[in-house]
Amino acid sequence: MSSFKKILVGVDLHHADRLADAELNPPTLTAIQRSIWLASQIDAEIVFCATLDLGAHTQEMLHEHFGEVARDVEDVSHRVLKGLVEQAAEKGCKASSKLMYGTPSYELLKESVLGKYDLVIVGTKDMGLTGRFLLGSTSQKLLRRCECPVWVTKPDPQPENLNVLVCSDFSDVSQEMINMIVTSCQTTDSKVHLLHVNETLADKSLWSSSIPEDQLEEYQKKQREQSEAKLNDQLSMTDFRTLKYGVKTHVIDGNPEEVIPKVVEQEGIDLIVLGTIGRSGIPGILIGNTAERILTHIDCSVLAVKPVGFECPVKFE
Repeated sequence: MSSFKKILVGVDLHHADRLADAELNPPTLTAIQRSIWLASQIDAEIVFCATLDLGAHTQEMLHEHFGEVARDVEDVSHRVLKGLVEQAAEKGCKASSKLMYGTPSYELLKESVLGKYDLVIVGTKDMGLTGRFLLGSTSQKLLRRCECPVWVTKPDPQPENLNVLVCSDFSDVSQEMINMIVTSCQTTDSKVHLLHVNETLADKSLWSSSIPEDQLEEYQKKQREQSEAKLNDQLSMTDFRTLKYGVKTHVIDGNPEEVIPKVVEQEGIDLIVLGTIGRSGIPGILIGNTAERILTHIDCSVLAVKPVGFECPVKFE
């Protein structure tokens, strides 16, 4: 994350039936707190960006016929954004703000691409009755289409120092994620976990097949040892030994959709880092079926990292 020199923070000003409100929702407050914390650690610049969800026709109508209402909405918006810039400055961070009109997901995506940001941070949708991680339409679209990493935060009473879980499949993307997290945590007291899930023998039918159980167990043992060696190889390409708590590795047999949420809960994970995957012939990028199902079963924040060379499918002038 030390390469994150320019951070875009999506500020949701909408509240109930009001276009803009000075009272920000908990997910947005967390996104703001995290961005200021991170920027103060790595000397990054923050741009707080709010979008008033109004089409061009509605904007014109408001300004022509309801000028006072339009001015009130803009005044509230600018006042909130100004306060955030001042809050960041108090922590020694360089910050600025932008107020835009349009569809939030589109405007944030456009700003992230044209502004050449290194990281986008947005809040989750407010928690439902289950208390689980809920992706709003804006965060979903950013996760799929944004060229840079996207950090979707959930409300968190501890804005500083994270308990981070990096999920590795030994791909180039996972190596990039490990490098990113190790670098960022060198200046914090955050704890880092590195997980690989062995799916080879997750199919229970194999254990009831004609293959002798001792052979399956031996194969499983070798797979686990190979995976542990690969994780160590990935770590050897980083400065992980400089971390206060080092890196705790986990190699677990099973189904990722079941294993990962359990590790998140057992280790008290605050942030899970997942690599996204591209699909040939499909415009844009998808997180991947497994990862998307995992997100519905966790209650921590998520950082999604794109493959090198990914380009946003939406073209902007």
